[in-house]
Amino acid sequence: MYTLITGATGLVGRYLLRDLLLNGHQLAVVVRGSRRMDPEARIEQIMQYWEREHQRSLPRPVVIEGDISQPGFGISEEGRDWISRNVNRIIHSAAILEFFGKDREAEPWRTNYHGTRHMLDLCRETGIRDLHYVSTAYVCGLHDGIVQEDSLERGQTFRNDYEESKYEAEKLVRAADFAEHITVYRPAVICGDSRTGYTNTYHGLFVYLRLMAMLIPSLPKGPEGLRVTPIRLKFTGREPRNLIPVDWVSAVMTRVFENPDARDLTYHMAPDNPITSRQLIDLCSEYFETTGVMYEGDPLPEAWDESLTEDQRMFDRLFQDNADTYAAYESTDPKFDMTNTKRFAGDIICPELDRTVLHRFIDYGNEDRWGKRRPEWTKPQIRVGDLLRSRIVAAEESSQQIGINVLGQGGVQATLVIADAGILSVSPGLSDSVPVLTVTHEDLLAVLSGQKPAADLSSLWDQCSAEQAAVLTDKLVAACGESDAIRA
Repeated sequence: MYTLITGATGLVGRYLLRDLLLNGHQLAVVVRGSRRMDPEARIEQIMQYWEREHQRSLPRPVVIEGDISQPGFGISEEGRDWISRNVNRIIHSAAILEFFGKDREAEPWRTNYHGTRHMLDLCRETGIRDLHYVSTAYVCGLHDGIVQEDSLERGQTFRNDYEESKYEAEKLVRAADFAEHITVYRPAVICGDSRTGYTNTYHGLFVYLRLMAMLIPSLPKGPEGLRVTPIRLKFTGREPRNLIPVDWVSAVMTRVFENPDARDLTYHMAPDNPITSRQLIDLCSEYFETTGVMYEGDPLPEAWDESLTEDQRMFDRLFQDNADTYAAYESTDPKFDMTNTKRFAGDIICPELDRTVLHRFIDYGNEDRWGKRRPEWTKPQIRVGDLLRSRIVAAEESSQQIGINVLGQGGVQATLVIADAGILSVSPGLSDSVPVLTVTHEDLLAVLSGQKPAADLSSLWDQCSAEQAAVLTDKLVAACGESDAIRA
């Protein structure tokens, strides 16, 4: 059976995609196309990134075109039927981090609340009973004291529409009477990858890092080799910041997801030792070689305002204007109980945002031009799924089901009905109790182009004898045939 993932192109979603595929899970993803790429190409781009990172070929998830903002995700009848027959769990990680909406039909309500409602309707109608929902630790709203994992409705008020839309969405999930299992994940503020600095979204911490990277280098250095950045902050510098790397979030979620005993609980994900705002700013000041930040309560130097240059005044104004989005979080950040998280994933230590990690984030942002760099990827000359579908023939004769699991660029997971006449049908995903050929894209095309003998595939079949594998290999190669595209 397959697990359906929403939000697979988001930051958390693409890490879950990697970690679960590396652990051998069968995955399907709901993805909408973009202006430049169809859904399959968007996932292919992500998979190629992970293959470069890990230097190995990976299986491809089943890609289902859909839009979570539409009823039923706008999935075709064929797609809904496939989900009904093949999916038994869902990880709903799709969300949007917009703080304010003009009404409850606009963002963030459209994605966070209505998208969750559409998810629940789809699960009810297709028989998915095991729900894994990615909420946020900030459904607590404005909260004094420790936020308990089993706490939700306590009459709280909220800083913004993002918090409230996620709160209302979590209430919907918990009220899903058709579900057999409901597991809720509540991460705090997710930032980049602690090992590589990678991110594909420049929110939260990266807003500040980007702002400094854009503004500070343009200022001249003084006699002591430091730039003066006279920022006046409305907090003391002692405030804790619940920042957590995305690789840790995915590792914890994967551990919980894979343990049946861990279902039906709520999991807070927050740092054991939160970095303070002053520590964070000191590390940034070290990177950018700056000085001049002042905190609430710090005495102003004599004639401070008059001593500033126009560039320094402009820097302070630009910083304050851009920082206003997150001003509500400057003076407070709750402490989150993590009893359940420690019980089931306590050995997965949350990396601290030390000098190395924070500077790594800035380095990556600079290399990525703060989100403007075009992602590296190669459009597959041949999508194996398209190739197989193009070889379908009409015939009535004895046939057999087989599975084909093609790893790497342009790969696919599909179930074929094959006969001597050729391929009779192609369906997404792999089925139980049928022979499965697991092969890399390169090796399959090498055989189909005549560069390698068909016998090279015979040892790559599961759930069949050597004799049967040889017969099936010959049938598959004959059915796919040769073409100019394959030879190329």
